[in-house]
Amino acid sequence: MNDIKEFDVLRIENNGQTRIKDAVSIEKDIIVRLNHEEFVALMCTPVMVKELAVGFLLSEGLIAKKDDISEIDYNEVDGVVSIGIKNYLKEAVKNNRLQTLTSGCGRGLASDFIKSFTKEKKVESSVRISSKNITDILKEFINMSSSYKETGGVHSAALWNGKEIEVFCEDIGRHNAIDKVFGYCLLNDISIVDKIVLTSGRISSDVMIKISRRGVPVIISRNAPTSLAVEMAYFLGITLVGFVRGQRMNIYTYPERVVLGS
Repeated sequence: MNDIKEFDVLRIENNGQTRIKDAVSIEKDIIVRLNHEEFVALMCTPVMVKELAVGFLLSEGLIAKKDDISEIDYNEVDGVVSIGIKNYLKEAVKNNRLQTLTSGCGRGLASDFIKSFTKEKKVESSVRISSKNITDILKEFINMSSSYKETGGVHSAALWNGKEIEVFCEDIGRHNAIDKVFGYCLLNDISIVDKIVLTSGRISSDVMIKISRRGVPVIISRNAPTSLAVEMAYFLGITLVGFVRGQRMNIYTYPERVVLGS
């Protein structure tokens, strides 16, 4: 499915007006069914939908590995992803039915995690990255988003393996883009150990939940973190780098993983 739709709009510029075609990012509700029961509706960009659904289940702690999934199917016409999971948590599905999470919403079953994150195991990693690499890969990362260039209406997320951007995903929701990355990795047997997550969006507490559950040691964004995200990064052993603009960046936690220069 295409992720862009054109509309006729009236553009006003310098006191003049023109009728033009404007590209707009598509937003669609996708229903996730677990073992034939409706679980959640996700508002998203309708591409890499299986990856989004799997990544969401990972973030919610309902699955942990590929083998937890017995089957997966996407009906594009109905907008339904049907997933069979082996360790079926019927009460979790029943209590969540049918919640709609908007594209800007990071809330899910993971809310209890925020209350107890100081008790979670820290991420242990010997990964290092130079400040020059950070500026270089962020520039490459931002330039990869063709949908953003065309519409200005999507977020991006990526996985960097120390040499190149290994996985790149886009969505109208910053949380969705990250879930797509993790879902893609799970379905394609890509290890996340000692790799780095890049995001175009604000780093909030719910984003920290997602990456800490995958054991990601470093997250980098061109935008700002929230106060709780910084506190969580400290307790969870994660290096949080924000406001990467040109040669400038802020390292909020565990700066020893960032090597100055090249």
